[in-house]
Amino acid sequence: MEVVIVLILLIFLLFGIGYGFRKNIYKEVDRLEAWKIDIMNQSITDELSKVKELIMSGETEELFERWRKDWDDIVTSRLPKVEELLFEAEEYAEKYRFKKSKEVLLHIESVLKEIEEQIAGIVQHINDLVATESNNKTEGEAVKQQLKELKKTLLSHRHTFGTAYERLEKELYEMLHTMEKFDEEMNSGNYVTAKEILDEQKQKLEALQLKVEEIPKLLTECQMIVPNEISELKEGYKKLLEDGYKLEHLEVEKEISHIEEKMQGLKKKLSEAETEDVKMGLDSIKETIDNIYEMLEKEVYASQYVRQEAEKTGEKLQSLLEEKNDLKEQVSLVQQSYQLSNDDVDKLKELDKLMNQLKNHYKHILASIENSNIAYSVLQEELESFNKQIDQAKEKYNEWHSMLQALRKDELNARDKLAELKRMMAEIKRAIRKNNIPGLPESFVEQLQTAQQSFEKVSNALEEIPLDMDRVQTYLNDAVSIIEQLKENTDEIIAQVCLVERLIQYGNRYRSTYSGLDKKLKEAEQLFRNYEYSKSLEQAAAAIEEIDSEAMERIQKLVENELKDL
Repeated sequence: MEVVIVLILLIFLLFGIGYGFRKNIYKEVDRLEAWKIDIMNQSITDELSKVKELIMSGETEELFERWRKDWDDIVTSRLPKVEELLFEAEEYAEKYRFKKSKEVLLHIESVLKEIEEQIAGIVQHINDLVATESNNKTEGEAVKQQLKELKKTLLSHRHTFGTAYERLEKELYEMLHTMEKFDEEMNSGNYVTAKEILDEQKQKLEALQLKVEEIPKLLTECQMIVPNEISELKEGYKKLLEDGYKLEHLEVEKEISHIEEKMQGLKKKLSEAETEDVKMGLDSIKETIDNIYEMLEKEVYASQYVRQEAEKTGEKLQSLLEEKNDLKEQVSLVQQSYQLSNDDVDKLKELDKLMNQLKNHYKHILASIENSNIAYSVLQEELESFNKQIDQAKEKYNEWHSMLQALRKDELNARDKLAELKRMMAEIKRAIRKNNIPGLPESFVEQLQTAQQSFEKVSNALEEIPLDMDRVQTYLNDAVSIIEQLKENTDEIIAQVCLVERLIQYGNRYRSTYSGLDKKLKEAEQLFRNYEYSKSLEQAAAAIEEIDSEAMERIQKLVENELKDL
C-alpha cells in the first residue's frame, strides 16, 4: 500500500514539474509571438515611401527594389516560418519534450533578432540615401559656386600665375566638366556615385584653391627673391676672392651652378602647378644657400681668428721663451746648491729642443699667413693645434717649476712673484699700447720708473749670495704695492681716455646747435692733448650733461662693457 502511495505522489510531482515547464514554455512562446507581431507592424513601408520621393532610376531604383524584396521576404517567408516554429515548440512542450522545445525557442529568438537587425539596417540605409541626396544638392551647389568664384579669380589675376595659368585653367575646367557628370548621376538617381564624385572634387577644389593662393608667392620667390639671393651670394663670394680668401676647397661655384640648375627645374614644375615639389625644392635651395653662407662666414671668422690670434700666440710663445730662459737661470742657481739627476738634465735638453721646434713652427705659420696661399680655416686649425702644443710645453715648464719649488720653496716663491710682476708690467705696457693712449702724465711716467726700480731691487737682492730673504721679501712687498697701484692707475687712465673720446664724439653732433658746448669741448680737448685726462673728463662730462643729463651714464656703461671684452 505504501508503495502505491509513493508512486501516486511521484506521479503528481512529475505532473507538477511538467506543468511548470510547459507554463514557462508557453510564456516564452507568447513573448516571441508578440515580438514577431511587433516586427510585422513596423512601418518599413513608410520608410520605403521616402525613397519613392527620389528619382526612381539607376542606383536608387536598384536599392529600392532590393530593400522591398528583403521586406517581402521577411513578411512572406521568414516570419511565417517563425510562426510554424512557434507551433512546433508548443507541440514539443505538450509531449513533454522540453529540451527540444527550448532549442526551437532559442532558434526563433536568433531569427527574430536577425530580422530586426536587418530591418534596422534597411531603415538606416534608406535614411542615409535620403540624406546623401539632400547633402549632395547642398554641397554640390557650394562646390559649383566656389568653382565659379575661382574661375573669376583666375581670370582677374591671370598675370600673377605666369605660365602656370594654363595648367590651373585646365584643372578648373576638368573639375567643371566632372561636376556636369555629377549632375548627370544625380539626375539618374545615382546618389552614391554622385557623392563619390563630389567628395573627390571637394578634395581637388581644396588643392586647387591652395595652389591659386601659393603660386603667386612661389612665382615671386622663383623669379625674384631666390635669384636675388643667388646673385648676392655670387657677389659675396667674388668679393671674398678679391680680398684674397682661398675658397677653392669649398667648391662654391659648383654648388651655385647646381642651385641654378635646380631653379630651372623648379620653374618648370611651377608652370605645371606642382606646388608641393616647388616648395620642397625652394626649401632645399635656401638651406643650401644658408650652408654656403655658413661656410663662407666660417672662413671669414677663421681669417679674423688667425689675424687676432697669430699675434697673441706669438706673445704666448715669447712669454714661454722668457720662462724658458728664466727656468734655465733658476736651474743654474739651483745647481750651485743642489745636484740634479742626469735624467732631469736630459729632460731639460728635450724641453729646449721642443722650444726650438715651436719657434720654427711659428715662423712657418707666419710665412703661410704672409703668403696667403692657404685657406684661413686650415690656418686656424694649424694655429689652434700650435696653441695646444704651447699649452703642453707650458705644462712641462710648470712641472719643472713645481720640482724647483720643492727644492727651494721660499726663493722660488719670490722669483715667481717677481715673474708675475714682470708679466703685470708687460700687460700694463701692452694695454697702454693697445688702447692707443696719446700720452702719459708725468706722474704716471715717474710711477713706471719707480716700478722698474723696484724690480731691479728685488732682482739684485735675489742675485746676492747668500740670499737675504727678509730683505728680498721687503723689496718684493714694496714692488707688489707699487705694481698693483700702477695697474689700478693704468685702468683708470684707459677708462678716462675712452670716456673722454666717447663724450666728445657724442657732443660733436650738438656743437653747431649749442655754442657754449663747442667752447667747453675745445677746453676738454686741450686738456686731453695735455694728458690731463681726469680734468678733461670732468670738463667733457659737465658739458654733455647740460644738454643730456642721462648721456654720461649711458656712455659710461658702454665703455665699461667694451673694456670688459678686451
